[in-house]
Amino acid sequence: MHYWEMPDQARVLGTRALELMRQYDVVPTPPNYELWFGYATGQNQDLVGALDAAVASGKIGDMVHMREVYLRFFGGGEVNATLDQMGTKLQQEMQRFAKVLDGAGKDTAAYGKSLSTAANQLSHGDVGQFKIIIESVVAATRAIEAKNKALEKDLKASTSEVEALRSRFEKTRQESRIDALTGLANRRGFDELVEAALKECAEDGSPLCVLIGDVDLFKRFNDTWGHATGDQVLRLVAQCFRSNTKGRDTAARYGGEEFVVALPQTSLENAMKVAEHIRVAVESKKIVKRSTGETLGSITLSIGVAQYRPGEPIDDAINRADACLYAAKRSGRNRVLSERDVDATELQRKATA
Repeated sequence: MHYWEMPDQARVLGTRALELMRQYDVVPTPPNYELWFGYATGQNQDLVGALDAAVASGKIGDMVHMREVYLRFFGGGEVNATLDQMGTKLQQEMQRFAKVLDGAGKDTAAYGKSLSTAANQLSHGDVGQFKIIIESVVAATRAIEAKNKALEKDLKASTSEVEALRSRFEKTRQESRIDALTGLANRRGFDELVEAALKECAEDGSPLCVLIGDVDLFKRFNDTWGHATGDQVLRLVAQCFRSNTKGRDTAARYGGEEFVVALPQTSLENAMKVAEHIRVAVESKKIVKRSTGETLGSITLSIGVAQYRPGEPIDDAINRADACLYAAKRSGRNRVLSERDVDATELQRKATA
């Protein structure tokens, strides 16, 4: 049952959403209302957790952060709205294009008729009318020439407009797959790129590994130094992931302070090496508060690594890597663990959770 089929319940939820927005002094924009309406329904616990975290960290008034939250949960709607606009524009352009061609066809038919009439007059030997006939042919020829120039101009304009729409579509498609804060792929982009890697894995039997990293004690850091510095940390960690992956590897921000990498044609041993390089790179960075130049120390990263098993859903491998990540956290953080290092029962429990 959809909410538009239950207007009374929709009104209650809408009222609750507005009350929450007033309570937290949220700017009353349509995206913010959509977020808080979703919060009021309580159906998406990830969304509820994200908004609770934004309130707790003081980010609820940060428009950049809230846009990121919106795109995470409702980004598809925004992208689809943009695509709908482009589709409408393309439809209008095609209709204009068809109208121009239809007009050109009528002009050509009229020109052909003028030539046929002139030829018929000449075939009757009407020499007295010769000059008039020739002048009418010349006039018709000039007219069709002018209309063809106008047609060429219209066609060029239409082609340019369609090309601009194509470029805009490609840009929108790319942006919908990129995390706004870090510049890495977002979850949607990651899922699409992994699908291509899985096909290759199925075709040639090559190994594929996934690793998941999570910034240690990030909430404590964020609460202590503020969300702006927390965002700086996430960008720095993203850079460490980017600089230590290459080729067909796909690094992405999976959500919050969690990052994921898909490593095609990579064994578990080599995936562990990649994960260790990333961990060391993060640990070696010094965090400096930009507003004051104060050194805030270092941050660390815990990472879990798993190898994809042919035929299984990719989520199973991700869940095993996630189980390894949490085992690394429990073991003291700032370390890399693979599925070979974690009890099989724990891996199974995570996979079926």
